[in-house]
Amino acid sequence: MLQRGSNNFIIPHSNFLRSLYTIRFSFIQVLISAIFVFSSYLSAQTITSDIVTLKPVATGITAITEIVFFPNSNDQAMALSKAGELYWVNTLNQTKRIIHTFRVRTQVEEGLLGLAFAPNFKQSSLIYVHYSTGSGNRRIGRISEFQLNHSNSMNQASLSNERILIEVDQPFANHNGGHLEFGPDGYLYIGLGDGGSFGDPHNNGQNYKTWLGSMLRIDIRPTVNANQKVIRPYSIPIDNPSNQSGHSKWLPEIYAIGLRNPWKFSFAKDGRLIAADVGQDLYEEISIIRKGENYGWNFQEGFHCYQPKQNCQTNGLTEPIYEYSHSEGRSITGGYVYYGSKITQLKNKYVFADFVTGFIRAIDLPYSNQRVTHSLTVAKTNMLISTFGQSSDSELYLGDYKTGTIYKLIAK
Repeated sequence: MLQRGSNNFIIPHSNFLRSLYTIRFSFIQVLISAIFVFSSYLSAQTITSDIVTLKPVATGITAITEIVFFPNSNDQAMALSKAGELYWVNTLNQTKRIIHTFRVRTQVEEGLLGLAFAPNFKQSSLIYVHYSTGSGNRRIGRISEFQLNHSNSMNQASLSNERILIEVDQPFANHNGGHLEFGPDGYLYIGLGDGGSFGDPHNNGQNYKTWLGSMLRIDIRPTVNANQKVIRPYSIPIDNPSNQSGHSKWLPEIYAIGLRNPWKFSFAKDGRLIAADVGQDLYEEISIIRKGENYGWNFQEGFHCYQPKQNCQTNGLTEPIYEYSHSEGRSITGGYVYYGSKITQLKNKYVFADFVTGFIRAIDLPYSNQRVTHSLTVAKTNMLISTFGQSSDSELYLGDYKTGTIYKLIAK
């Protein structure tokens, strides 16, 4: 979800593509670029709000796009950069090492976008990576499996044995989505944007015959025929929507449709899938993603009609649980429900941020799909918060795209 702005600065989140279409975003783009230039002269500093202190635990990860902690670890994590570097990070002693560099396309929002550890990582040492590739005018989002050779040491770590699972043709260089997450059911969830440009010109969000604009769910085990020959590098969960009444025409990999550009999603302990979907002109939103449901894009943006602006199609659509307008922020970054023990004011709340304005907020999740109207301001920063991470003890971390710093959220 990244876009090149003025002065060759890479700006995450698709909202900024609008600067190509309307003058009103040009000032913001130039302003953020100027902030970035001056930030190179500043060292990472501890930041304190009324609720939390943001403590730097790693620096120098240029254009950070993801933080994923090793299973059962409170201090060892993988961090991704847009340019393709995969870092092993020790947040305890603030050391890091690039263990692999992917050859990625980096135009607009392309890059190294997502990573997930296999549910049986301790036994298999397998990881799954989403990165942008392709040649010429063909743009591809690739999801691959790799063996992480590590011996529990960053100094010996390397990747090998790539096995390509899925390749997604991308019509444009923005709205790639990119996040990967294994659910409590053991299946791999893949968040994909609508394919890009402006306003979903190909209407992918409402097209169940394309992966674009959808949440996918696959079984990472290959599909084999009667002779045990692999006919597909993954398999389809038996309860995916295409196997159920009313959704038989959906592509078998699709779990839900109607998304614009989901930038980070996570699972609550009760199994609910919470996704932050970057908005177009006016609203950012958070949704509870359920199997077989349609989240409205490009008929709706947040709770409101997008196309047309009035009397749009709403039958069969599932609304988000929360929205905020572009008077407050411009590009949502999804986070996690806080289950840690250190910050009592955040207990059981979903924590998220805005990439442009730098706020960190938290909301209480509703019991079903009721609208949430109140949020707690956790902190106000001048960061470009592009991602969150969660350690095994459920404490939260965030990545500042501007300075390449990982911060830990701790109680004030």
